[in-house]
Amino acid sequence: MVTIKSPAVKRKSPPGDSVRTRLLKSAQHLFAKSGYDGVAVDEIVRRAGVNKRMVYHYFGSKEGLYGEVLRTVFAELEEIEMSLFEAGDPVKNPERALEETVAAYFSFLRNHPAFVRLLLWENLNEGRHLRTLERPVTKSPMLSHLTRVLEAGEKSGRFRRKLDPNSVLVSLIGLCLVYFSNRHTLTATLGLNLSDEGILSAAAQHSSAILLHGIVRSKSRGKAQPGDHR
Repeated sequence: MVTIKSPAVKRKSPPGDSVRTRLLKSAQHLFAKSGYDGVAVDEIVRRAGVNKRMVYHYFGSKEGLYGEVLRTVFAELEEIEMSLFEAGDPVKNPERALEETVAAYFSFLRNHPAFVRLLLWENLNEGRHLRTLERPVTKSPMLSHLTRVLEAGEKSGRFRRKLDPNSVLVSLIGLCLVYFSNRHTLTATLGLNLSDEGILSAAAQHSSAILLHGIVRSKSRGKAQPGDHR
């Protein structure tokens, strides 16, 4: 059974309640709620309880502050991803490695609702801010990890051959994200309580099973599966 629990993550001691930290917290809350265009700098500084000039001192502009909010939330996800790589040798049991990755994504998305909302806002805006960050956000570390897992599964004969890590990662993210991005509409239309721990745990297990079903080779027949390039 898949348990939604993030791997242990080594965290640095958080800084004191500095002006910069308060601005970031305030901006994250407001941008997640209303999107970039729906928030004024005056609202951010009022909520943070700081002088307006501090925004320009630390971040240069409202856009610079928004970019730092995006970098911060994506860095939190990357920290979870990197902890997966360090948890042990994933190539020894590639199926289990993928199950743990799904569980970690579910846990992260459940515990970071602001990330989900910021991601949705950024997609509504066609990723215009994410594309222009001075220090780009990249999924390269996660793709490297996933490539190792898929290659190990293929080498052992358990996974289909020539799987595309990009496609597998997109499928993995989609299977996890929909339970949080569409939480309210699914609750209204299906009557599911997607805040219930039991339902989310079952959803993580279900998502893992679907993902693995798509990439594991058939054990009952030696025939190639769709997409299995021999």
